[in-house]
Amino acid sequence: MVRSSRTLLWPPVAFSLSAEQVRHAYARVRASLIADSLFIQDAARYGVTVDELDRRMRQPPDRLDSKASWDWLDGPDQYRWAALRVLVEAYPPADRHELSGRIVVPGDAIHVVAADVRVDGDLVLEEQAVLFVLGKLQVTGALVGRPGYSVAAGREIECANGATAGDVLVLDGIRCLGAFYFGDNDYSARAASYDGGVLVDFERENAFGRVDVRKRVTDWDFPAAARALGLPDDEDDLLDAYTAKLLGEQNGT
Repeated sequence: MVRSSRTLLWPPVAFSLSAEQVRHAYARVRASLIADSLFIQDAARYGVTVDELDRRMRQPPDRLDSKASWDWLDGPDQYRWAALRVLVEAYPPADRHELSGRIVVPGDAIHVVAADVRVDGDLVLEEQAVLFVLGKLQVTGALVGRPGYSVAAGREIECANGATAGDVLVLDGIRCLGAFYFGDNDYSARAASYDGGVLVDFERENAFGRVDVRKRVTDWDFPAAARALGLPDDEDDLLDAYTAKLLGEQNGT
């Protein structure tokens, strides 16, 4: 078990892959994966094909920290969601990490941890940060993807509040008791279920199997979205403003 009581950067540890292990895991889950509605429901719209998925899974990178990693995970978010399913099968969680404070995941890097992770505080992904938690990711504070693109993925994800313009990819459920704002982006959040308080995702085409929330903003109405997030009606940049609010920052810095 890893414990920390100070604010820190996510540890920069390369995650090695066994091509044989990945291929065997894919063979075990392939039939259910390619029939899963989270993979196929909008596949045609984004040019996602089973042939391309098969190709990627035949040729995984040696480790998830190189340019080959970005090539393996690039493109529509369905491929990253499928990779998460395969990695969870190939490397089931065998540990639990407990961190406290504000944890920052550095950008321009891919981080994978085969464990359950609990952050007693905030989890902040810098721009172009990719984090795969192969167990449950629990954040007692805010889960934030800095304005720009990032990926937070896990078997389950739970947080108090959230804000991102990037991917949130989950095999099972997302649970957010407060408010989560998914800002405008060409990609989507993808999860079997979403439970919580306020869900603001009218700018996206998120793929959720089941949604059970107190309030969901679905109309293209920025003032209504701002009010739902506790911001002024005339706020110009909802993502910057809500991120700053969650992290206690001034003027989005």
